[in-house]
Amino acid sequence: MTIQRQYSLPNCRLTVQGFADEATGTAARPVLSRVLSVECSFLGQDTPLRGDRAFLENLSTAVSEYAQEFLSGIPHTHGTQSGPVQIQKVGPNLHRITVNSEAATTNGVQIAAPVSVDLKTVQLFDLVDAIDQLAADAQTLPDLSLKLAPLPKRHVGSTEPIAKRVVPAAIGVSSLAVAAIALFALPIPERRPEPTAESSPPPVTVTATPGASPLPGTSPTPAASPTAASPTPAASLTTSPSPVAATSPAPVAAATPGDSQQLDRILENTPAITDVATLRQLNQQLRSKLDAAWDTRPTFDENLVYRVGVARNGDILGFRYGNDAALKYVKETPLLDLRYNPIEGNRSQPEAIAQFRVVFQPNGVLEVSPWDGYPQASPSP
Repeated sequence: MTIQRQYSLPNCRLTVQGFADEATGTAARPVLSRVLSVECSFLGQDTPLRGDRAFLENLSTAVSEYAQEFLSGIPHTHGTQSGPVQIQKVGPNLHRITVNSEAATTNGVQIAAPVSVDLKTVQLFDLVDAIDQLAADAQTLPDLSLKLAPLPKRHVGSTEPIAKRVVPAAIGVSSLAVAAIALFALPIPERRPEPTAESSPPPVTVTATPGASPLPGTSPTPAASPTAASPTPAASLTTSPSPVAATSPAPVAAATPGDSQQLDRILENTPAITDVATLRQLNQQLRSKLDAAWDTRPTFDENLVYRVGVARNGDILGFRYGNDAALKYVKETPLLDLRYNPIEGNRSQPEAIAQFRVVFQPNGVLEVSPWDGYPQASPSP
């Protein structure tokens, strides 16, 4: 059953036409789960913008990012400058939306030339409000979500003056110099020799031989002179060395297998996720997670390409390096910090896995898409 949903504002009307979900087709307000066409018209503009599901997603992303930049006043590089839908400011109160041929149609026919529409600020924010109403409608495209996230730190310049930022470093260097001078003035401690044990000689004993009684008629013989017993040799002290416990070397942690090998083992035994709605949801979750965690200003001058494996619950199970620069500058990406490390003894095999192509560009733009693209949907009967 074909149904149509409209989101009308004073200066903008967003119309989504598609098929109702089979499970809720008989309800009073069934769920619109598949998109046939999308039309966006503006007050005072003769040319509406038309497209499909891809056009709606690109338009939502581009409008949200441009409105964020317009309200914050912080310019930054984002996908709206090179994607299918581009927005740029052409005047103090004028904004131009350009839709390329791959995402727009006119009168139901795909066109070759891009379509441009100039909107005033009030029309632009009516479009933002219409997209917000669509995203909040649980009965229309429940798997569609806006990628709203705070600006990464790499896009925000420091507002603190350089003189104030230098003071802590100067204080630290001065404190280190004073401590070094104080330690240099201290005398070097002397090592005292250990006392050695001295053995006392054993006592010398003197024994006297008693004189013999004289026989009758004989002159007594002189008594034997006492003889001094020769001293016994001093016992030599032998010190047996105490056994010294052998110091066992500290255990060295075994190197964990590489990320590519870990992903290869998972891919061999795990089926791939082929559901289009699940792939789109995981694609949005992965892009939001990486964009929020990528707060390092890029120092590389070429794209870093990775093949990332994601579980159904959104965990990053592993990744491969798509080029040499990806291996060299991997520490400038948040992949190592966001990779899921299971607890020992709780290494359960995931039921299914999805593979995505993640590209970190030198200008700060992040691209995330399925590695083999989205599967072709079977035609409706």
